[in-house]
Amino acid sequence: MRGAARTLCVAALAAVLAACAAWGLREPLSVTVADIRPLDVTLLEQRFGVKVRVLNPNDADIEFDGVVFDLELNGKPFAKGVSNQRGTIPRFGEALIDVNVVSGLSGILRQVNALRSGRETMTYRLTGRLAGGAFGSVPFETQGELKLFGPAGRP
Repeated sequence: MRGAARTLCVAALAAVLAACAAWGLREPLSVTVADIRPLDVTLLEQRFGVKVRVLNPNDADIEFDGVVFDLELNGKPFAKGVSNQRGTIPRFGEALIDVNVVSGLSGILRQVNALRSGRETMTYRLTGRLAGGAFGSVPFETQGELKLFGPAGRP
């Protein structure tokens, strides 16, 4: 019984420390899409490299051990991404994280139709989480706009 009580105390202490650490994050992370580039395009599946910029407005470093997110374009599901990248986002600092995303044929067809309609911008919504670290998983959600064409309709 003594060993079980010790295990229970250690587990409770770990939970309290994790909760205290999480209180250190007062403001949500700011995440923006910094770059999207095609990696591999086939008829049924497309892979893209997405670079996201994560700003940490908190007074504590955020360590992470992986990233997962969903990307919507123009209000429709487009791609899912993962990365096993590790790193630290410094307090009041930023980091660039590379994520590979995969989109199916339906996601691409929806966006081609949007381009054919003459849209000059696309809206995006990115939801996900940074995994691991002292704070556990840190969720994020952001949205923005991607300009597709420059002056006079040229890319």
